[in-house]
Amino acid sequence: MQIRGARIAVVPCAVALALLAGCGNDDKGSGTPTTRGSVPPSSAVTSSPVAPTTPATTSSAAPTTTRGPVSGPVDPAQYRQSMGYYFQSPSGSFLCAILDQPIDDNAQAGCQGTTSPAPAQFKDCWSKHPQASTLTVGTHSEALCLNQGVFVGAPTDGGNRGGGRVLPYGGMLTVGAFTCDSAENGVTCTNDTTGAGFTISRESNRTF
Repeated sequence: MQIRGARIAVVPCAVALALLAGCGNDDKGSGTPTTRGSVPPSSAVTSSPVAPTTPATTSSAAPTTTRGPVSGPVDPAQYRQSMGYYFQSPSGSFLCAILDQPIDDNAQAGCQGTTSPAPAQFKDCWSKHPQASTLTVGTHSEALCLNQGVFVGAPTDGGNRGGGRVLPYGGMLTVGAFTCDSAENGVTCTNDTTGAGFTISRESNRTF
């Protein structure tokens, strides 16, 4: 995997992953454009263009898990996979994870999926490869442009579409210092210790 500041060679079959299969209410949201995105190089990130848990084919099938509103915490064990806790928004627009270990010296929780507007340093990358658009949080929050489905879980229903289980609207997934909330206006992930985080939806995104 490669993480770069302003340019990245995205391998479409590695990040397509049917990230945009859904079009539910969490496609919309309110927020301000993200302004961060400086990404330090990391020896912890490999250069392999194919993620181990990334399915090579896509499917237009909607997530099978119920989308009914849920209020409060969910059981993290229901979202556990080999390298972390993976989930998708009810619309399927965003594939997210809280990883066991950060992918570099910071990014540990993140979401991938088409969102706008793009920060200046990633305008070219996000416009050419929308599925590479990523917001992350570790000790601080930032934008990234990835060439793999780093925050994409393996299929959970026997199909080819990755993403992990659906985190229903109103659901809260907390693992360690991180909490991710699913809402109709987007997904928010926060470091509960530092207060840093992000909110992502199809029409807006912000880091804080």
